[in-house]
Amino acid sequence: MPDTASVAIIGGGIVGASIAHYLAQMGQKDVVLLEKDTIASGATGSSGALVRMHYSNPWDTALALKSLEVFDSWAEIIGGDSGFRKTGFVAVVDRDNAGKLRNNVEMQRRVGVNTRVISPEDVKELQPFSNVDDLGAAAYEPDSGYADGYSAATSMARRARELGVEIRQGVTVRSIRSEGDRITGLRTSDGDIDAPVVVLAAGAWSAVLASSAGIDLPMGAQRLTAGMVERPEEIKESHMVFIDHAVGQYFRPDVGALTLLGIRPGPSVDSHVDPDSYDGAVALAWQARALAQLAHRVPAMAEAGWRRSWAQVDGYTSDGHMVLGQTASLDGLYVAAGMSGSGFKTGPAVGMCIAELILEGQSRAADIEPFRLTRFEENNPIVSDDDYEIPEFVVPSASP
Repeated sequence: MPDTASVAIIGGGIVGASIAHYLAQMGQKDVVLLEKDTIASGATGSSGALVRMHYSNPWDTALALKSLEVFDSWAEIIGGDSGFRKTGFVAVVDRDNAGKLRNNVEMQRRVGVNTRVISPEDVKELQPFSNVDDLGAAAYEPDSGYADGYSAATSMARRARELGVEIRQGVTVRSIRSEGDRITGLRTSDGDIDAPVVVLAAGAWSAVLASSAGIDLPMGAQRLTAGMVERPEEIKESHMVFIDHAVGQYFRPDVGALTLLGIRPGPSVDSHVDPDSYDGAVALAWQARALAQLAHRVPAMAEAGWRRSWAQVDGYTSDGHMVLGQTASLDGLYVAAGMSGSGFKTGPAVGMCIAELILEGQSRAADIEPFRLTRFEENNPIVSDDDYEIPEFVVPSASP
């Protein structure tokens, strides 16, 4: 006889763990979470784990703001430690994008974010080591910072287990089972599981699993690269979290005198790689580009030394925004996937919203209707007139 569950969740990253936690907290019994490897072994564990609310639409902003409330009180709400450090955050743009940034900050303030527009000179005052010559404006969030993906997801999963969720690691979901227009369960490497409700939160693997149920999830696995450098003596002190839209990079402090950095998704991102067999090696050319971008904003970082670098995969949709909600064609199948780089910072709120949707029929924590899967067939993608246009960064030629 197959195993049974009331709700089966596929994926043990921050999103899946959060959904499991909030379902159990709201009273749902017989919840099982299935993870093909270990908790936080995918994109969550390799994430930059930024905690910030700077978006160009109100829906992502609201999810990130609701999640900040959880990160800020993690020990009381979840227990354990998420690694959250309130360093402050700045998003910087060039002169051509300054008007868009002002519009975005105005929108974010309406949502409730503690943010304000500051001048390049203000950035220099906050972070004296920074080069601001090419900047037009910046957004400053004093309440934001970064956390630790592994710590957050594992402590969330631990709390879910304490509340009664069964967590099975090392179990691969082969396919989603259905009869007619209803979900019936899963086929796994450990046998079948009968479940009337399935939540697909499998990150880069979500599209393949959705297709097993006849669902077209317009997303692909993208290979992303990040790294860690040791700061030179001039800037051994910690710094804020930066997203540098003027060159296409993010960076944040880490333990000791380390800085984590990555290149923002764009031409450097490989689309539609196989998440089970992608190239995990990091090219020297990527390191050279990333360090040149960092040194452009922080000139002293030209002397930074590489400690390590790594590649990961995440699921990106065709409009660069997550898919949340119940599918229209299969009753009982819920999707929380295609997070497109925003999974960690919105994960706690996404968990609340999906749990509320399953148990109460609607999300109360935030409006997730714009993230519905049917927006793609409706030709209604999430776009904003105030999305930034990142200029091409030219790596300086090496001195002869």
